Amino acid sequence: MADHVVWMRPEAIEEASREVSFLVPMPHVLGSFTWSRPDADEGVDRRARAHVFAYVEGAPVSPEPMIREDPSVDEVWWDDLRRAHDRISEAGWSGPGRSERRVRRWVSSLAGERFADTEIEWIPQHNDFHWQNLLAPKLTVVDWEGFSLAPAGSDAAYLLIYSLTHPPTADRVRDLFSDVLSGESGEMAQVFAAANVLTAVENGFHDDLREPIRDHVKSLLAD
Repeated sequence: MADHVVWMRPEAIEEASREVSFLVPMPHVLGSFTWSRPDADEGVDRRARAHVFAYVEGAPVSPEPMIREDPSVDEVWWDDLRRAHDRISEAGWSGPGRSERRVRRWVSSLAGERFADTEIEWIPQHNDFHWQNLLAPKLTVVDWEGFSLAPAGSDAAYLLIYSLTHPPTADRVRDLFSDVLSGESGEMAQVFAAANVLTAVENGFHDDLREPIRDHVKSLLAD
């Protein structure tokens, strides 16, 4: 009997490579390997997958998903970030991600019925758009395991949420993606991202984001 695979979407990296690698600065996939090994304790086969990527120059803007100080990147980097974001959103294909039921449950956990009737536009998103996955001094976007359909504005919203620990950077992100983050759908995307990151906070990660996120959502819903 084979066990369930341990990754959510094993094809996501290949999809991203196929759909956006010629449009977005990202590591090229050189090969992938899948193998199985028996788990005697559970009586099942465990499967694993590894990818080999081309080497890229650069280092993460932050050693963690959130940012605590000025990112020290130039204007070209910011322009490239916006361009990469838009090209990801315009990708011709990506597989399914989180279900609409889960998205709405997370949104309602923070916003009640505020966005109950808001239509969700599903578009390709990176889904892990944070400072540890953005390299500098030349922009490269890494970690494509979550590439899939998601509510429009999710990537910009995630980056904003992970920027709340450094307000000047949060303001820059908010300004850069003002068109994506505004309106009912943009606000819902922010609440969705906030609820998702708060789930990680409750599991012991990024505790310094707890209060900034709650303050941000409170301000957002007060408008």
